Amino acid sequence: MRFGYTWGVNNLAVAELTLGFMLMGLRFVNPLNVAMRAGERPGIRYGRFLTGRVVGIHGCGNIARRWCGCWRRSTARSLRATSRTMRTSISSGNLTPESFDELLARSEVLTLHLPKTRQTLGLYSRGALGKLQKGCVLVNTCRGGIVDEDALLERLDNGAVMAACFDVFANEPAHNDRLLRHPNMLAAPHIGASTEETRLILVRAAIKGLTHATVVEPEEFYGV
Repeated sequence: MRFGYTWGVNNLAVAELTLGFMLMGLRFVNPLNVAMRAGERPGIRYGRFLTGRVVGIHGCGNIARRWCGCWRRSTARSLRATSRTMRTSISSGNLTPESFDELLARSEVLTLHLPKTRQTLGLYSRGALGKLQKGCVLVNTCRGGIVDEDALLERLDNGAVMAACFDVFANEPAHNDRLLRHPNMLAAPHIGASTEETRLILVRAAIKGLTHATVVEPEEFYGV
């Protein structure tokens, strides 16, 4: 049995959510909203521009490339890691290849765009998270299970990670309430591709794919 798949049809929706996550993480939107909903009246809290930040991009496929397009007018600097989990390079923009350790150490904002494979499962372990630059904003809109969620909670508790913005979790629906309720954790229930426009794109791609889709074997599609 052969399987047809059209790549990249949801990349704009996920890229825009990623961009929004970054902005909200840098501006303390979630903890301030939590405080206001609790009846508190927090004062001014100074966040940071996304413009000018060193942004790490781990995984440079369709979504990461689309995100770079959304962000093209920004003056921020971008990095990408070069490892076995990244096979696609981006030729446009001000991107600099980095090793995994350099990516962790230098990124002020780090966004993950990796497939879930044997190589990436648990890649962001306690040790890897411990190498992140203090005050980093970590964004994950790719797959759950790539980041050790217990270790992430520790980093949020001690303030080493400024904010985590996740749309995906190891178990879905997510049930790690202590992590989900952390004021510096902005969580969404895997809504990256959930826009009205994306549904139309998917339907049109499926119709076109009846006669024009690239055909791949199932084992080429499933990473694990």
